[in-house]
Amino acid sequence: MTFLHVRRTRTTALAAVAAAVALAPLLIATDADALGNNRAVGRSCGTNYVSSGHNGTATEGHSWAQTTKQSGTCAGRLSAALERNDGYWSTRVYGTNQSAYATARFNSRAASGLHWGCDNCNVTRS
Repeated sequence: MTFLHVRRTRTTALAAVAAAVALAPLLIATDADALGNNRAVGRSCGTNYVSSGHNGTATEGHSWAQTTKQSGTCAGRLSAALERNDGYWSTRVYGTNQSAYATARFNSRAASGLHWGCDNCNVTRS
């Protein structure tokens, strides 16, 4: 085995380790559409904080979603709803220009929270 071969093998091994370390957070990160992926969402008229979760066990209790204004100029009302695993949406709850809160019982956990920054904004999932 030559010196060049050993050096190439080490370089390849180091590159593989570096790639694994770089990709690890992506593999264990929360799914962008998963219930409980709480975060700030920037929109054209401001920033909202979207959050969701489930109170109780997986088959009992209720799921919830909340949209809260953090900053911006949007004067329209915020809204929230929940989505089941089969795609069914709960009733969309319209709040104020500061906050909206929705809750639903599906006999299981909701798949995701649904959030709107204003009536005509696109939906964001949490």
